[in-house]
Amino acid sequence: MVNAFNRLDEQRRNLQQFKNGIAAHPFLSIGFGLYWMQTVLLFQSPYLFLDPSPLAGLSSLPKGTIVLVASVFTYVLWSMRYRHVNRISEARWFPIALCGALVLGALLYCLYPSLLSGNRDLAVLTYLTGSILIGCGTANICLETGRVFGFLGPLQVLFHGSAALLIGTFGALALSAFPGEVGRVALVLMPVPMVACLWKSIRGLPARELYGQGMQIEVRVPTKFLVTSFFQGLGLGVMHSFLISSFGSSTIVVSMGYLAAVVLLFFCAVAVKNNFDALIYRIGFPLMGSGFFIVSMLEPALFVGVLGLDAGYCFLYLMQCSLCAYLAKGLGQPPIWIIGTGTACLLAGQFVGSVVDVLVPDWHALAIFTAFVLLLAALFMTSSRNIRLGWGAVSPGASAPSTGSENGLAVACQMLATEHRLSKRETEVFDLVVKGYSRKAIARELNIAEETVKTHSGRIYQKFLVHSKQELIELVAQRATAMDN
Repeated sequence: MVNAFNRLDEQRRNLQQFKNGIAAHPFLSIGFGLYWMQTVLLFQSPYLFLDPSPLAGLSSLPKGTIVLVASVFTYVLWSMRYRHVNRISEARWFPIALCGALVLGALLYCLYPSLLSGNRDLAVLTYLTGSILIGCGTANICLETGRVFGFLGPLQVLFHGSAALLIGTFGALALSAFPGEVGRVALVLMPVPMVACLWKSIRGLPARELYGQGMQIEVRVPTKFLVTSFFQGLGLGVMHSFLISSFGSSTIVVSMGYLAAVVLLFFCAVAVKNNFDALIYRIGFPLMGSGFFIVSMLEPALFVGVLGLDAGYCFLYLMQCSLCAYLAKGLGQPPIWIIGTGTACLLAGQFVGSVVDVLVPDWHALAIFTAFVLLLAALFMTSSRNIRLGWGAVSPGASAPSTGSENGLAVACQMLATEHRLSKRETEVFDLVVKGYSRKAIARELNIAEETVKTHSGRIYQKFLVHSKQELIELVAQRATAMDN
């Protein structure tokens, strides 16, 4: 268990990286926090906006179904056309148009309840238009945020995601203390600072590198990642329906779960060295599954179960975002394609979960079934095949490899370093040894003494059971070849 945690000096280093990352891109945390706040208010737990859908008489599906469908359509279309999306995203008019669409969509979404009694047809048209604009607009916000995350790397996603989750949760909690009219006004105005903060972050990054990510790399379908997103969305769909039907407008229940997720994410980002395989399938999925078990079997502990559901979902969501950043920065995949396909699968899973909730009236049976599905899915997807796909054994804090011909060796180095439990400094020395650096060159590169390099090299040889640099290089080359095959 000791090897699962970073050393004290590494924790201090990660904590300093957290402070530096937030200080370098503060508007990114604020913009993503406002996006999360809007998501909380409208989709995850709409405790401010519980007005009935004008389509309630035509369909028993949840209120947010149109928003989901519009979002999925946008994600799929943009991911298929990711090479052409850059021209739109780089245009000067794009952030203005995006902000206008979100403001108009929120305005229509807030106005339709007042039209229900007088003109139902107009209310339906207003509701559909507002839902489509919100779905398409929020999808674009998510995609552009994912583009920035893909540039910054997976560990920065956890840092900014934790800060954003804190901002969004406290913001939604504060709004719930005011009358609903205040919340509606905030929802309409929120896109202005959200888009402004996001684009200020984008303008501060090198445009050529930001928009050129993955443009020259062949797209590889990360099947296990997409399946993971679908099952996560399935749990979200069932959880969402349960929260609304059981707790309605309870702000404390929702917020406490999200704050628990913040604590867990911050702890994992700073103190834990576990890889994506462990973080997603051995922490996130079991946490969410345990929440379903508790709410179905132990009604006196219902609040605890709901905390587990909310915390598990938020933890999984940001871990998936971090994984997307690794697939983009570490494996050279196009961020728009990765975010688009992954989020589309998540929302598709959420839709299926909502449909299942409608078809199965017995909540206890549905919760137990969902818990088993999540745990079995995690058990299946944590197999050794996940390691060979290139990201299962990689930790969010691992430095991203370069793309191109060295990509296979870089990924193999990361995987082997994780499997043999190298420390952060040993991993840095290991990477340079494999690249053929001499002891003196490594000392100069890492700004440490040659004797220190010799000590680290000796420990690396012991952990790998090799006796020379050449044997170590051959071992890495064999792993890279096996991955390609």
